[in-house]
Amino acid sequence: MEKLRKYILAIFIAAPLMLLAQDAANSDEHEELNTLAKEISELWGEKVCASQVTHKYEETVISVACNAEYRSAERDRMLDYLFKKGYFFRGESYNVKGTTGHYWYKLSKKDGSRTQNIFVRLHITSQAAPWGSVKPPAQIAIYVDNLSSADELTAWQTLGVPISFGLKPTESAKELQQQIEEYKQESWVALDLRQGTFSEIDQTASLRDILEQDLIGPHIKNSLEMVGNAMGFVIRDLNNITTTVAPARAVFNAMKAEEKTMVLLPAKYNRVLSTTANVMGMNNHQVNYDMALMCRKDAGKIWSYLKGKVTSGAVVVRFPAKDKRCAYRLSRTMRHDGKLEFKELSRVFGYNPASKDLQEK
Repeated sequence: MEKLRKYILAIFIAAPLMLLAQDAANSDEHEELNTLAKEISELWGEKVCASQVTHKYEETVISVACNAEYRSAERDRMLDYLFKKGYFFRGESYNVKGTTGHYWYKLSKKDGSRTQNIFVRLHITSQAAPWGSVKPPAQIAIYVDNLSSADELTAWQTLGVPISFGLKPTESAKELQQQIEEYKQESWVALDLRQGTFSEIDQTASLRDILEQDLIGPHIKNSLEMVGNAMGFVIRDLNNITTTVAPARAVFNAMKAEEKTMVLLPAKYNRVLSTTANVMGMNNHQVNYDMALMCRKDAGKIWSYLKGKVTSGAVVVRFPAKDKRCAYRLSRTMRHDGKLEFKELSRVFGYNPASKDLQEK
């Protein structure tokens, strides 16, 4: 009993001392980081740069903003300074437009058995050409087609980037739409416009019947109601409904009646469909790359493939929702190196969420 009393007493005495030591260590570390930030900013001379130490996702970030040049000489000088301070280079990425932009550096430093990670965010505003031959990141809008279940949604959400989901109009679609909204992602209506979609169980409606009986409008209205709040429509395939002028006009008129003017067209190009959309003032884009086949055969190479394909502007890349294995491979092979930039599908269409208007690109 006496031993237990002494042990408890020792803990009560040691705990405040440990907290004081920890506070002192934290204070020293904070002071060291502030000094580091100040000295980095002074590499360009006095009053050219400003700096501060912040934290993002529990990681230390030294932010430095400079009205100065950043070319090979400046980059070498900054890295030389950090290396002499004992930091190891772990990665570099950039986002530069014209002569203004920012660079991210990830560094680490050994402190006994502990590894300290820090990020340096360098913002440059300069009239001179920034370091190296800057190539902007490839811009990609990921569209996941025909989502029909919560487990599919979870699988694709693990990518951790903006994704636009095409919802299959079903009884569970509205619940999925609400879950997508909670994830801060986008919902679109994945339209099935095959001829059999407009048929009764015991008969097949002809194209003439579909037009004369005005079956397209109610079908599109019902699909939107089943999904709930959606950005626009996606035409999933090409067939006699979508490759003939009269039914194509009926499709776009029905969308306009629901106050939806954004429509994503299939990857397979069809002049009738795209021309009709343009003539009718529909804000339309086409799927640039359909990755269904590559998902099945070689999903591990998709990101490097897309980096090589995207040369300018943003592209729309389609993935099948049911291929959850592909989503797993994509999340495992993704590299956050600044070479790919992910955008919402609506942004490719020029939608500005701040003004709620469609803006011209």
